[in-house]
Amino acid sequence: MNRMNLELEWINIRDVHFGLEDSIEDGILTINKEALLEAVKNPIFSSIDVEIAKPGESVRIITVKDVIEPRIKVETKSCFPGIIDGYEMCGEGTTRVLKGCCVTTTGRIIGFQEGIIDMSGPGAEYCPYSNLINIVLVAEPADSELSPILHERAIRILGVKAATHIGRIGLKSSAVDAKKEYKMTKLVDHTSLPKVAYLQLYMAQGLLHDDYVYGMDAKTLPSMMMHPNELLDSAIVSGNCVTSSDKTTTYDFQNHPVIEQLYERHGKDLEFAGMAISPISTVLAEKERGAMVSINLISQLNPDVVIISQEGGGNPEADLMLCCERAEKRGIKTVLLMHDNPGADGTSEPLANTSAMADAIITTGNDNVYLDLPKMQKNIGHIDALRLLSGSPDDCEEKDESIRTGILVIMGAANELGAGKLCSIEY
Repeated sequence: MNRMNLELEWINIRDVHFGLEDSIEDGILTINKEALLEAVKNPIFSSIDVEIAKPGESVRIITVKDVIEPRIKVETKSCFPGIIDGYEMCGEGTTRVLKGCCVTTTGRIIGFQEGIIDMSGPGAEYCPYSNLINIVLVAEPADSELSPILHERAIRILGVKAATHIGRIGLKSSAVDAKKEYKMTKLVDHTSLPKVAYLQLYMAQGLLHDDYVYGMDAKTLPSMMMHPNELLDSAIVSGNCVTSSDKTTTYDFQNHPVIEQLYERHGKDLEFAGMAISPISTVLAEKERGAMVSINLISQLNPDVVIISQEGGGNPEADLMLCCERAEKRGIKTVLLMHDNPGADGTSEPLANTSAMADAIITTGNDNVYLDLPKMQKNIGHIDALRLLSGSPDDCEEKDESIRTGILVIMGAANELGAGKLCSIEY
């Protein structure tokens, strides 16, 4: 039987700068800024600029919409199927990855659930993207009355186009630093290992809370089986503006920690059985339908255990618990992956929804903690938008231009795939 085999070729990027010609030499990525801006131009934006922010610099990026890893398929010279390219190949073949850098989109964002990336200081200790060289696209909308929906899609496509354009520079390099192959293999000699499946719950709630699956708005899609290689190969693009700390960016889908771990441990202490994805709706009946269908799909994999992760917080916890209960009643043990909201001191009710059957939960962090962040020498984007962000109080700015704000505003700080820098203590 022919199976989906995906090979990722890594080129380690250790520095990025602008120059006359696109190139990669000895890990140094050179970008022709004018060519990049030409590739992403859109009349919806009055201006688009590109800046580079490096780890350790005194730089704050605000407001961040998405983070994307530059990639390109070697066979098709494209990426992100359904967004800006067709459907020639995804989850198989060879994809070249520019590892160590990312495309970050910002500007005068129409909304309030965006976030910040600090490249140094205490904020960087909580942000997984602070270790990356951020290639920042600052896009300003041409019309202050621009529909949030139109602006949202435009800023997403902007980032994807930029990541694809930069990813193609990787094809100019004849050498790669590492290769990793991903394929679902059937175990023969390890049949006693527990079979573990994975269920990814993702946002489909309207009001700018929708991911894109192969370019399709998640609201239009049912629960479905998906090969894990498809997620690693950019099949899902982030389209949501849930609070920044627990947002799943496109970068997180591309570097999915749960899938990576399941592949890594396959044949060692578990058997990776496969996975499904299910949209998170705001409608109770649709939540119940999603739980029923997704667990029916997972059951076809005949797993002993299913790991279930959510995206966002509040009402998505109902989806999480509904799926948990259906799986447990089916005889499938569940492990839930989520952040919690127990208040700044940790003494409040941490979840909006619970179940007695949810007896194995991994928390990715307390979303309600407050932090003191120092003034940065440089701000990329709009610092005046800080007080508008979810988790940031109106009086967050101090007289010395430092800020006191919630961890909610830091991109990826409590990422529910476990991609953040926080950890749980086993006891």
